[in-house]
Amino acid sequence: MLKFMRLFLLALIITGCNSEPEPKPTTPLMIKTSNGDIRFMVEVANTPEDLKTGLMYRTNLGFNSGMIFNIYPVRPMAMWMKNTKIPLDMLFVAPDASIIMIKENAEPMSEAHIICKEPVRAVIEINAGQVKRHGIKIGDKVTHMLLNSMLDIKTPGPEAQMQNQPAPAPKANLTIPEVNQTVPAPKAEIIVPELKQAPTPAISVQPKEVKPQPVIPDVPAKTTQPVSAPKLPVVSPQL
Repeated sequence: MLKFMRLFLLALIITGCNSEPEPKPTTPLMIKTSNGDIRFMVEVANTPEDLKTGLMYRTNLGFNSGMIFNIYPVRPMAMWMKNTKIPLDMLFVAPDASIIMIKENAEPMSEAHIICKEPVRAVIEINAGQVKRHGIKIGDKVTHMLLNSMLDIKTPGPEAQMQNQPAPAPKANLTIPEVNQTVPAPKAEIIVPELKQAPTPAISVQPKEVKPQPVIPDVPAKTTQPVSAPKLPVVSPQL
């Protein structure tokens, strides 16, 4: 009995080590192609651990299933198939939600880097053969909560943070003229003492005595008459 219990525990340990990760909740994704809209249900790799692991160790993937990688900040991206047992098609998506690079039928377990040199906002992994089956090509648009306005509050991307912020109020375009004014220096408050002045003595002004002027009677003017010269005796000469 004891030996049987040991074998049973060993089998549980081995099974636990070999068990593949359980699929995560899925979200709708749509690719608009020339042949119509193609719909998938994809898991979201949003945390650092999810981004690192991706679809590693999976042995099967639903027909219209896949995974989308939330790449932020936007940057050139390199992917690989290390520890990935399922052949995949990879779609590299630009910030404007258009497909900019496609890698079809990526080789399972390969450690070769699949590099996109253009800025990438998301990477989509779906079953190999889906690109050719639906005619997906570069330039097709992708609709998903990470790329468009349909946001998921459980896995908010940078767009969700931007949309939750209130729009800034428009600034009035007012031109304020520069006025060169000289600011007057502050005046010191100087207290001026009050000077006590001695009272001015009153000066009494006495009126001057006015002496009466003598009255001069009117004298009639004398008439000046010519004075005759005195007559001298004339001596007669003797003959």
